[in-house]
Amino acid sequence: MPQDLPPDASIREDNFAAIRLVAAILVIFGHAFPLTGSVGPGYLGSPVSTLAVKVFFVISGYLICGSWLRDPNVSRYMLRRALRIFPGLIVLCILTVGLVGVLITSAPVRDYLASPATWNYFSNVLLYPNYHLPGVFAGNIYPGAVNGSLWTLPVEFAMYLLLPLVLLLPCRRYAVIAMLVGLAVASIWFTRLYAPSQPTVIWGTSLTSALEMAPYFFAGAVYRMWVPQKFLNLQWGLMLLVLVALFARTPLSAEIACLVLTPYLTLALGYARPPVFGFVEKFGDPSYGVYLYGFLCQQIVAHFLPVREAPLANFALSVIPAIALGMLSWRLIEKPALSWKPGRRAPRPAARADNRHAPGNAPPADHLA
Repeated sequence: MPQDLPPDASIREDNFAAIRLVAAILVIFGHAFPLTGSVGPGYLGSPVSTLAVKVFFVISGYLICGSWLRDPNVSRYMLRRALRIFPGLIVLCILTVGLVGVLITSAPVRDYLASPATWNYFSNVLLYPNYHLPGVFAGNIYPGAVNGSLWTLPVEFAMYLLLPLVLLLPCRRYAVIAMLVGLAVASIWFTRLYAPSQPTVIWGTSLTSALEMAPYFFAGAVYRMWVPQKFLNLQWGLMLLVLVALFARTPLSAEIACLVLTPYLTLALGYARPPVFGFVEKFGDPSYGVYLYGFLCQQIVAHFLPVREAPLANFALSVIPAIALGMLSWRLIEKPALSWKPGRRAPRPAARADNRHAPGNAPPADHLA
């Protein structure tokens, strides 16, 4: 999933690139179980893939909040978000419909190309999830899901839209806490206590599923605004990891523990010193591409190879192609698109002369916006 860099980080000064890449790989690992008809592992009441997506949302909220605080301009903010999320997604949809679909569909190619359902798949470019292509993966365990990972993108983008609205409010530091608390309460109520039998669907997305992820984005934003890096201690985080398992006995307590633990441990690991995984940053940021292509690669493996009830085989055969495609997406599509990202408007000459050493006038560091 698309991310910013930390507000005060340059290359190889933190572990965030490594965390994002590992989270994308864990999403593939977690999906390997349902895609092969197996039961997968989890922690704190969530499957591995769900936990990995929550980690993505924490980092996204933290870093994108930092991007807004450095340059609180709505048009530049939204252009950065669009350049980060849409170019890779557009290319994915083109390849899925024009290459994977044509080669794999069980329908005659002429019928496949003539079907409105084929072209409706491009609604994913508008962040309206559409998982079906005629005759594609029809014999798989998940026959109706060409790329099930795309459901998180409209949720992520909704957070992009909501965050500036909250940060433009008076007393924004307290407003972001209020938003976190409100979303956390709604999430626990509708996903753990009283989950509706028929979830409300908005813009093709289950509101219940969206509420499971939304608090983690604002948890990241709260940490960005309220918690100095010196309080993000990996040793304390690891101790919490052990302790919460002793008390998280019910779905309610497990989700509360997850809301407390996941943001702290994620950010503590991100800023752990020394940043032993910081070298990953020099390879760029393929995590979004890995996330985009992972599910598709897994469905292709499930289509061609006998991996039913063999989740580890599905994972092993899918993860390398997904990483390779993620790297290509970053190098050929995402990174060039980010060269169009707008910088902050230069200060007026008088202000520059008086304030050229002020921290707020430092060059923006969010080159992965």
